[in-house]
Amino acid sequence: MPSGSSFSVAQRAELQRILTHAEEASGLTFGLRVGAWQGGREGVEAMLGGLPDPDRSVMIAVDPESRRLEIVTGRLARISIDDHACALASLSMTSSFAVDDIVGGIRDGMSILADHGRRQHVEHLDLPN
Repeated sequence: MPSGSSFSVAQRAELQRILTHAEEASGLTFGLRVGAWQGGREGVEAMLGGLPDPDRSVMIAVDPESRRLEIVTGRLARISIDDHACALASLSMTSSFAVDDIVGGIRDGMSILADHGRRQHVEHLDLPN
C-alpha cells in the first residue's frame, strides 16, 4: 500500500481494491509503494524481499515527485509476467501519470500485470477407448 502519500480515503480504498483484484486474478502477491524510496532498483528489490512470498510476488514502486517507476518481479512471478508485460504496464502507467492520474495509472498498469500473471487453467478430458 502507498506510504508517504496524500491520497484521499476514497483513493486509498480504490488502491486497496486494485491490489486485491490483481492478487485474486493472478494468484500472485502484489506490493505497492507510492512515494520516495532509497536505493533505486535495488531498494525495490529489497521491498520485494519483504513481501510474504517474494518468489511469487510483484513489487511496484512509484515516486511521482521524482518521476520514477520500478516494477520488480519475483523468480516464479517472472515466468508469466515477463519484461514485455512490465514494459506494457509501465507505458500505460506513465501515460496516466503524465496527466496527473496516479490512481488511474496504477489501476491500468496493475490490471495489465494481473492479466499476464493470470493462472493458467488446464482441463484434461479422458476419452473412452
